[in-house]
Amino acid sequence: MSARVPGPRFVTEAGIPVFLEPSHALPLVDVEIVFRLGAITDPEGREGLTRMAARLARRGPRGMSAERFDETLDALGATLGMSVSTEWIRMHGSVIRRNLEPYLELFGRVLTSPGMRAADFARLRRKTEAELVQLRDHDRALAARAFRHHIFGQHLYGRPVSGTLETVSKLKLAQVKAHFTQLVASGNLIVGLAGDVTAEAVRPALEAALSGVPKAKAWKQRAPKPRAAKGRRVLVIDKPERTQTQLYVGGLGLAMGDPDFWPLLVANTAFGGTFTSRLVHEVRSERGWSYGASSKVGVDRQPDAFYLWTHPGAEQAVDCLKLELELLDDWVSNGLTGDEIRRSKQYLKKSHAFDLETAAKRLDPQIDTELFGLDPSWLASFRGHVGGVSRAAANDATSRRIPNDDLSIALLATADDALVAALQQIDGVRQVDVVSHENV
Repeated sequence: MSARVPGPRFVTEAGIPVFLEPSHALPLVDVEIVFRLGAITDPEGREGLTRMAARLARRGPRGMSAERFDETLDALGATLGMSVSTEWIRMHGSVIRRNLEPYLELFGRVLTSPGMRAADFARLRRKTEAELVQLRDHDRALAARAFRHHIFGQHLYGRPVSGTLETVSKLKLAQVKAHFTQLVASGNLIVGLAGDVTAEAVRPALEAALSGVPKAKAWKQRAPKPRAAKGRRVLVIDKPERTQTQLYVGGLGLAMGDPDFWPLLVANTAFGGTFTSRLVHEVRSERGWSYGASSKVGVDRQPDAFYLWTHPGAEQAVDCLKLELELLDDWVSNGLTGDEIRRSKQYLKKSHAFDLETAAKRLDPQIDTELFGLDPSWLASFRGHVGGVSRAAANDATSRRIPNDDLSIALLATADDALVAALQQIDGVRQVDVVSHENV
């Protein structure tokens, strides 16, 4: 099957690339502005700064209170949200087509003249601190946070996007303002619009809305390539009275654009990416140790995390970990069967239709292509790439790229001497550390 033809694009006078995915089925337009940098720009000791800056900007432009800003969005039939990751920031929203021009003008004001009011900052900082405290009550999120730091350590990918209680409490409004100002530059931005829109109709309004964005080159900060620690290392996140655990097992994944991405997408889907995958069958169907079981190969500008996730009962946690390590070893050493590969490819090609069912979803691959510097055909030819993966290619990529010796293991459980001793006896484990859940 040939690659899907992407929508039109143009470049603003300031040099900002704009991608469009027209669909006139409904009088709605989705708008997305993506920053090419995210939380990796947080200085050491100020983790959470980028997220704080984006969330504070979301509270509206100068001359308009946060409450009035939200009321204005409602009156326009519009929404606006912010999301922050390690490598990007996304401002995203939607609006009724007839109000697109005033919405874009408001969008531009948030970018170029955010209110950044002291009272809003104080409230947002308190809210963020409360969220970090509440995180202690969410076992899976807490384990995931600890797992990520355990893999990446002091690398930029190991820093928490939301910061810590210590770093957030020390943030100053002047630092937040200066950081957001530095991020807003033409070279840092990508714009996308999907829905009832054409380039001819939207370009004048978009040029006007973004006219205040400084014309400057992209901020060139880049994370170095992470390195995996040697051996199987276990981190126990000690939380009292846990009858159920959270278990993450993994190592380094891939960088976006890696030639092994497509073979590993097929292989990982067969191993732990569907309800009928090998991991789910062995952990859930055969033994009933965990209702949920999955694996994922994370990708970013630099290799992100590959991991298995389960949540076995406390009594089965060690046995479940042993089983997962055995499954990993077998997958890496012996690969997958032809039938497993066939079913995986079939599932991926059929389910890809849901990734294209709306104009906004069809826009995302175009933005990601620009964000990560990919060839335009890389994501557009999804079915062709998946269909071209052979069993040999999938198994070869697995044997070379899936870690089974150099692993980080994070287990949220109630720690005691017996648990630590049992973990130390697992084949290949060279280190077991215990940390309080309050210190994650």
